[in-house]
Amino acid sequence: MRFACIVSAAGRGERFGGDVPKAFQPLGGRPMLDHSLTAVGNHPDVELLVVAAPGDRLRDAEAIASAAGLPIPVIVVAGGATRGASVRAALAAVPAGIEGVLVHAAARPFVPSAVVDAVVSTVAAGAAGVVPGVPVIDTIKQVNDHDVVITTPPRDQLRAIQTPQGFQVAVLHEALAHSDDGATDDAGMVERSGWPVSVVPGHPDAFKITTPDDRMRAEELLHRRAGHVQ
Repeated sequence: MRFACIVSAAGRGERFGGDVPKAFQPLGGRPMLDHSLTAVGNHPDVELLVVAAPGDRLRDAEAIASAAGLPIPVIVVAGGATRGASVRAALAAVPAGIEGVLVHAAARPFVPSAVVDAVVSTVAAGAAGVVPGVPVIDTIKQVNDHDVVITTPPRDQLRAIQTPQGFQVAVLHEALAHSDDGATDDAGMVERSGWPVSVVPGHPDAFKITTPDDRMRAEELLHRRAGHVQ
């Protein structure tokens, strides 16, 4: 099965801070986007990357992709104002013949290859949609508009969802055609279209970088990987 991977890097990342969009800020001396492209672009089953970048950062994204020295082509497109709009723009650049697509957030730059393996193999086995997830540690309360608890869902049935998320190309096209962009992830759009979504094991290293504290965690992870911290 032939796979492409969409890398969503069009967000501005207001909570992250700084004047430069989050995916273009440095981690360990390299742009966050560089780490993300390397994490998914070296997977043997991925034959194309499509980056959805801010419209004013297309050349920057192209330069980062070129410097990454990946063994596969990278296409850069202008993302939209919403997640759905960015993924639509990127999916339109995926050529015919590609049967499976991964959608990865540039804000998760350290996803291990084993997670990509699990997503790819599950889509290749016929799943409509696949997401990596990790068990939820905290007790979760669902509340109403007045912050009064409605229910406490069983923790063993909850997963914190990561990326890359994987889909049959036709399924994602259908989901995007009917999406109102209210979903918080791509799998949510697929679920709303009536397709089942499977969960495979995620990994703690695939955390999302959203705040300055997350940046500190990311820098610590890079130091550990480099052998600077035992």
